[in-house]
Amino acid sequence: MRGLVDWLQMKARKTIEVEVIKERVNRFLAHSRNEDSEVRKGHHGLATMLLMDVGAYKGFHYLRKEDVAPGLTFGVEWVDNKPVFHDETRTYFI
Repeated sequence: MRGLVDWLQMKARKTIEVEVIKERVNRFLAHSRNEDSEVRKGHHGLATMLLMDVGAYKGFHYLRKEDVAPGLTFGVEWVDNKPVFHDETRTYFI
């Protein structure tokens, strides 16, 4: 019976911590399929808006090759001290 009560209490919850949203978006931005770039743009835009609305926006960085799984696109690499952008949808929020 306790499990049912816990489940019902979880169902009733109407809020989520903004940090949880940021973590979930960061995980999606780093681990989603290469062909999901349009979805990544949407996630980035929505997360930016939410973070700004609550005063928690601290900027973002582009993911580097070592930040993503092999075979996935990455955001930026540095060549001769200059950024070379590969996939500008591969970001993470600070």
